Amino acid sequence: MNKSNDPLHGIKLEQILTELEKKIGWDKMGELLNIRCFTNKPRLKSSLKFLRTTPWARSRVEILYLKTFCSKNKKTGKLIRGILAQNTALVEKNTTKPAAFVWPTSKKK
Repeated sequence: MNKSNDPLHGIKLEQILTELEKKIGWDKMGELLNIRCFTNKPRLKSSLKFLRTTPWARSRVEILYLKTFCSKNKKTGKLIRGILAQNTALVEKNTTKPAAFVWPTSKKK
């Protein structure tokens, strides 16, 4: 029997959104997270679709869920730091810096 240390293990995104909506509401989620799917005509179906395709937004929602419902768990802080580190690494990996501009030089013959 495998027992995961992850407090989110086995919890579906739909369940996370439903519980957060019941506890704090769409308006408060939009205010705390600053994600448009919670501030502009929030619906469960459209929010799920957006969060499943947007890793940075999903990690924010997961962190809010952990802070709201799992704050008594001692491992929550470590997990939140892990999610943030993973998210930072993902952003750095996907962000490509443009090459430095070099002025063209004329060739002397």
